[in-house]
Amino acid sequence: MGSKDAVKSGTVLISKPLIGDGFFEQSVIYITEHSDTGTLGFTLNKPSLIYVQDILEEIPGEDFLSFGGPVEQDALFFLHDIDTLKGSYPVGGGLFLGGDFEALKDIIKTARDLEVEPFKCRFFLGYSGWSPGQLQEEIENNTWIVLNPPMDFNPLELDSDSWRDQMKNLGGEYRIWANSPEDPLLN
Repeated sequence: MGSKDAVKSGTVLISKPLIGDGFFEQSVIYITEHSDTGTLGFTLNKPSLIYVQDILEEIPGEDFLSFGGPVEQDALFFLHDIDTLKGSYPVGGGLFLGGDFEALKDIIKTARDLEVEPFKCRFFLGYSGWSPGQLQEEIENNTWIVLNPPMDFNPLELDSDSWRDQMKNLGGEYRIWANSPEDPLLN
């Protein structure tokens, strides 16, 4: 196992084609924590049909919540690049997890009132988690492509087309998968 497969905070995982896992099929995941106690991350390309404002009326705008993963889908998490937000936890690649929610609401409202967005913030329902050794085993079984920072994209800007975009960027054998349906039996 080479260092290119070493997972750490800030790593992006891209599911290989046809992994046979309903939730993680065609997923792009940002890893926020990887240690001997397990791994935590958020799926970046699985938007819900729920607006952030449907749950948090005080957050202005028309942003969709994303499904961060199959674990604790009734819990809300947020990833952002606001390095001054009190109580936030650095998770690699210049991104932070959580923090003072009241301060975040003020920052978002001020930015929207001024019609500027000098930061990125994404809200997630649930998270993706692996027990100790589980993710490494999946990588060894060719379930995931591992991308370590620095990357030529901002993970907070990825959307539902990101898996296909990454397949195209990887080229070679992956390029042919870029246009495949999520469930090939529906083709």
